[in-house]
This record gives sequence, structure tokens and C-alpha cells, in this order.
Amino acid sequence: MSNPQVSTFSCDKGDWRRCLFGPNILENKQQNRDEEEATEEAGVLIPFQEAFDTKLYDYIAVFIGADYCPHCKAFAPTVISSAETLEKEKRCKVVFVSNDRTEEAFRASCRKVSGIDVVPYDLDKTRTMRDLFDLKTIPALMILKNKDFKAKTPPVVTNGRNTLVADPDAKEFPWVTEDHHVTFMDRMIIRGKYGKWWELGHHVNPDFPDQIYMDEHAVRARAGLLNIVTWVAIINVWFWQEPDYVQWLFPIVAYEFITSMTVGLTPISPFGILGTLFAVAFHPEPLWKPARPKRLAWGIGFCLSFMCFMFVTFRSRFANKDVYLGLVKATVLMCNMATWFESANGFCFGCFIYNTVVVPMYKLEECSECKL
Repeated sequence: MSNPQVSTFSCDKGDWRRCLFGPNILENKQQNRDEEEATEEAGVLIPFQEAFDTKLYDYIAVFIGADYCPHCKAFAPTVISSAETLEKEKRCKVVFVSNDRTEEAFRASCRKVSGIDVVPYDLDKTRTMRDLFDLKTIPALMILKNKDFKAKTPPVVTNGRNTLVADPDAKEFPWVTEDHHVTFMDRMIIRGKYGKWWELGHHVNPDFPDQIYMDEHAVRARAGLLNIVTWVAIINVWFWQEPDYVQWLFPIVAYEFITSMTVGLTPISPFGILGTLFAVAFHPEPLWKPARPKRLAWGIGFCLSFMCFMFVTFRSRFANKDVYLGLVKATVLMCNMATWFESANGFCFGCFIYNTVVVPMYKLEECSECKL
């Protein structure tokens, strides 16, 4: 995982801190967090040079959140409790940037982050920051170096959101994003700092140390191999119509899906191992994507293959053979389409269902990286 890259933002004149945050920062130290009239006048506007005094701070931590975001509300207490340590011991100024849609919601956010200074409400600046840091979701905690002020873009260290949760005392600060070199054996058998072999994938993103990732190249190669299996099934359904083929094909596919859902592509999933070998051979550099939605995708694949197996096993129960064949053909075609889209186009139906159905249903956080 590489450092976040800046995009179209460019400060051609002056100090990038002024271009990014504006001329003043709002001191947000209201004693009463429940005060309803928390406005800019309730605090003091401080010139940005004073707020980000280089004699006091080597870094700037930009907390981007909003009152409508439940994950922001859950993350805010962690930022507040760590702010004193960051500012006094780690020389890192913490500042809040609102992504709220109204000024009323902005004031509510200010009350929730009382004690942390705030960038005055300006949605244009917030949009600029989201584009600048390539943020797909909030909250975020962007760590910037408080230096090189004549540069066109600020020096970005990392997104420390999840790292702060794992290291609330900031003992490992600054949390510099590292370039991870994963060896062949690490890709085949997960071990050491990259995780355990039974954890479904690799721990490779220091910005999200608790999340598990898979090599997208290996996932797509495995999908291609499974797509070949579905073509054999299609030929059997349309031409051979031999039930015995399903009887020996289903255990292989079922084993593949069950093992990949539980321990990932390696080291005990046969198609996963082959897919990883192909990925290592043709794509030496892994393309890491979150593993969580993949478990759902492969669970759907297992259900489809199980349905096909059951239709064939209990075919004698169907009074109308056309109904039986129609059901079998439909499930085989769905498997074929899913594996083809995954292998050829990189589109995962399971990931799409995860983001559009599971996330809103259970109020989970959307997997933004799945879309990239």
C-alpha cells in the first residue's frame, strides 16, 4: 500500500497551509459541549501560522468527519483522548475538518470534538481535501508534515485513522506507511507480520492494520480456473447430460469454496494455490484488495453449486423434466457469468452485493477499496 497521493490541488503562491485550511483556525474549547449556540463567535479565530507554529509542531493531523456519520461519532472520542499526547509529546497539531452538509450540523460536530481546534465551515475546502487525499469514506485522520510550505502540495505521511485505534497512545507515531515486499513463500503461506495462514488473507496495509487483504491478481486467476469448470458443466448440461459428472465435480468445487471462505486462497484451496502461482508468475507485484467481501462472494458461489448438486440428485422428484433442466441450466449459467466477470473484467458480484445490500442492511462501513 502506497502513501495517499494528492490530485488536482495546487498552491502556486504562498503557504500551502493557508491554501488548504484558510487564513484562520477556530479555537474550539467550549466548556459546555451541549451548548446549542456553538458558533464561530463562541471560540477565537487564530491565524494559521500561530495554530500550526513550527516551533511547537512537526506534524498536522487532519481529522475529517461529519455529524451524520456514525463511524465518525465512534472515532471522535479516540481522537479527543489522543489529542493531548499527539500535541504535547509527539509535536502533532490535531485539527477537525467538517464534512457536514449544513452549518447547524457543523456546530453539532464542533460540540462533539470540543478541545480540538476546527477549520471554519467551508464545504469547498472540505471537497478539496477529499480529492486531495483521495478519500472515499470518512472518518479520516490524514497526517501531514508541517514543513515545505512553498510546495504546491502538502507532504502526506499516511491516513492514521485505523492506526490510531490500534495505537491510541501514539507510541509508534509517526505512523509512516511502508512499502511491503511480500516474498513468494509469504504469498503462498501467510506468516509472520503478514498474518497467520488461517486468517483468510494478508495484513499488509498499515493504514488498516486489522483488516485482511488478498491479491486481486490471484483472485482473478482463480476465478478464471473456476470459469473453465463452469464451461465443462455447461457442456454437460446442454449436451452430455451425465449426472455422474455432477457427482464428482461438486465435491471438488465445494471443497474449494469452503476452504477459500475459511482460510483464503492458500495453502489448502487447490484452485486458490494454482491461481496464486499464476499471479506470482505473471504479476510479481500483488494488487491488494479487502478480503471481507470475498467471503460473501464465495459463499454465494458455494450456494449456487450446492443448488445445482441438489437439483441433479433429486431430479427424479421433478414431474416435469423441463423444469429440472431449466433450474440446472440457470444455476450453471449464473456461476459461469460470475466467474467470467471476475476473471475477465475484475467485477465481483459478491462485492457488489456486499456494498449495496449487506452494508446498508446491517449499517456496516462500505468497502471503498473494493471499487478502486
